[in-house]
Amino acid sequence: MIWLVRLYPRGWRERYGAEFIEIVAGQRPSIGMIIDVLGGALDARLHPQIHVRQTVVTEGDTVTDEMLKRCAAGGPTLSNRDRMAAGIGMLLSSLALATTYVILTKFYHHAPAVEALGCVMLPAILLFYVQMAYLRRRAFTTRVFFTGGMLGTLYLIMWGACVLASQLEPVWRHHR
Repeated sequence: MIWLVRLYPRGWRERYGAEFIEIVAGQRPSIGMIIDVLGGALDARLHPQIHVRQTVVTEGDTVTDEMLKRCAAGGPTLSNRDRMAAGIGMLLSSLALATTYVILTKFYHHAPAVEALGCVMLPAILLFYVQMAYLRRRAFTTRVFFTGGMLGTLYLIMWGACVLASQLEPVWRHHR
């Protein structure tokens, strides 16, 4: 799993690479970890904050220290305007998803694809809030990649679960 450090820009690797390797080597490999590392590498490439010239590491200048500082501060700070915009976006996305679900249910009844939309609504609404609140300063491509990728993945999982449930329903009814 240590090879994942090569996905990060050179300046980032020079500054944080040794610590990153130590952290990754101490973790049990998992799909979640790989996704986290890929997302971090994409973010580091799209939004470079470290320049190659900055290779001198000072005390308190590690990945862990930076993460702790951000977490201790409560994460990104949101202004009242940002919170209001994210809340309105969350409300509008709720209405749009609910309306879409009701209309599709009227025409397609309880097809697995429609039921999957119903199952994904709450996580989708929360993802829209995160996108509008916490990713607002990120590039549009990052927001689309993150939000679209997560929504697509959740929908496919739920669709598969709904298809499986629709196949198992006759068996379940027979054994009742």
